Parts: sequence; structure tokens; C-alpha cells
Amino acid sequence: MRRRRLAGFAAALVVLACWPAAALAAPFWPVSGQTLQARSISWLFWLVMAIAGLFLLVVLGTLLYVIVAFRGREGQPDPRPVYGHLRLEMWWAGIPFAILVAVFIFTVREVGVETAIAPDALPITLIGHQWWWEFQYPGAVSANELHVPVGRQVRLQLLSADVVHNFWVPELAGKEQMVPGQTNLWTFTPEQPGRYDGACAEYCGTQHGWMRLTVFADAPADFDRWLAGQGQPVSQQVLSQHQDALRLYTANACGACHAISGVSNGKAAPDLTHLGSRSTIGAGVLQNTPDNLAAWIQDAQQFKPGSYMPKFRLSDADARQLAAFLEDLR
Repeated sequence: MRRRRLAGFAAALVVLACWPAAALAAPFWPVSGQTLQARSISWLFWLVMAIAGLFLLVVLGTLLYVIVAFRGREGQPDPRPVYGHLRLEMWWAGIPFAILVAVFIFTVREVGVETAIAPDALPITLIGHQWWWEFQYPGAVSANELHVPVGRQVRLQLLSADVVHNFWVPELAGKEQMVPGQTNLWTFTPEQPGRYDGACAEYCGTQHGWMRLTVFADAPADFDRWLAGQGQPVSQQVLSQHQDALRLYTANACGACHAISGVSNGKAAPDLTHLGSRSTIGAGVLQNTPDNLAAWIQDAQQFKPGSYMPKFRLSDADARQLAAFLEDLR
């Protein structure tokens, strides 16, 4: 029995020792801020962790000291209980109260970081759906992958099309609710080019865990080129090259849910006009490859059960033909 306890204690120590390294390697490690706003949240996180860690050491140290120094000995009578120690009670009530007040003050200060809207802020309307993201730029629409320019403030208008969602990209910004019938504003300014992972942080149904998003912080010139490309319709050359795939798209009523500029105007599912330029499909559930896209078209339910993409009874050849067409939409 004693060996089992020692083994369990050793395993717990190993887990505690490895936790920081594992957390730093995780894509959702929330304390490596890449914006002023995210760094303010990180600073507040470490402040609270430091206070909690100090209290942990004090309490555990005191507990261990009391256990060792005042342990019961054979023949020793029970200690006399002490009541009404006013000074001690004031200390253990006053110190936590003072700490809570200090943390509250710092929290209020950090909440107000970068709330002013810059004159050149980029307006983007972000709409949460079960279970994907819609991004409406000036003159363009995209889904699940948000592109923003480095060095320019981004002003997000956060909406929900169905239930409560929560926008969260730990390295760029805090969390903000997306409530049906309500518009919330959120601002941040990317400082470094890169790719940043995010997710919905409010349980919103069956596939909440696969409501992922990716933010690409681009150099200003690269962002301008990307945005200009996203505003362009599908070229007639691509449409003429995929006439058979277009007939399949129409015959299976894909356009009732999806939009392709110049082809269909569906609003219930992600816009596909430039699907080929995205790195993932299904809001992060699969990498965007021809094979994955064909499998998704045939039976999305095997990858994302409960999603609103129905199972199509397409042959492998038809699914690959549709996938080839969609991959050419860039």
C-alpha cells in the first residue's frame, strides 16, 4: 500500500513538472500575447498566478510546519481550543480583501486597453454560425479564416446567426460574446505577421469543439492583394473548364446553402467563391486537399457528426470532379 502511495505521489510530481512545457507547446496557450490587448491579459494572468502561488506556498508551508512541530505525542493531552482571537481574524479577513481589491483595480485598468476606435480601423463583421465563422469585409466575404493587416487596428462587429458563441484568439485578443440580436465591438492591432489559432469559447451545440478559426496577420501589401482577390468573382475560364462539375453542383442543390459569385447565392453555409485559397475545410476539421474535400462532399457527417452538411450519394468520380472545381476557386 505504501509503495502504491509513493508511486502515485511520484506520478503527480511528474505531471506537475511537465505541465508548463506542455502548455507552452499548446496552440491555445493564452499567455503569449502578440498584441497590446493580449499582453495586458497575459500580465493580469501572471499577476493572479503569482499571488495564488504565493498563497499556496504560505498555506502549505504553514500546514507542514504545524503538522511536524505540533504533531500529537503519546500521553499528550488534547490542545485547548482558542476562540475569539479578534486580531487573527482581522488579519485573515483583511489580507484577502486587500488583494481582491488590488486585483479588481488592475482588472478594470486592463479591460480598458485599446478601446478607442482608430480613424483608419479596418471594419470586419464577424458572424458566428453553428458551427462555422463568416467574415464580411468591405467588398468581400470569407469563412473560417480571418486575414488582417499588421500594424492596423481591426474593428470587429460580432454577431450571431443562431445561438450564443464566443470569439477567442488567445494570442491576439481576449474573449467576447456573440449574442443573437446584439452587436458587440472588439478591437485589436496585430503587431507581428503570423498564423494564430482561435476557437469558439462558448458551448454552442454538438460540434462546438470543431468551431475553429485561423487568423492570418499579413503584411499590409499582402493583405491588400488578398482582399482585392477575395472581392473578385469566379473567372469565366474556371467556369468553362468545369461545366460538368457545375451541373453536379446545381443538380445536388449545393447553391441553396452555399454562395459562389456568379453561380449561386446561398447564405446558410460558408461562401465557396474562393474556397481553394483556404488551408482548411469544415472550420478546421480537415486540411484543404483534393482528397479531403472529395471525402467531405460525399459524407461530411463522418468528419463532423451533427453538422448541417447532408450526406450526398455521389460516386467517387463525381465527388472528385466537384472537389477539383472547388479547389480551382482561388
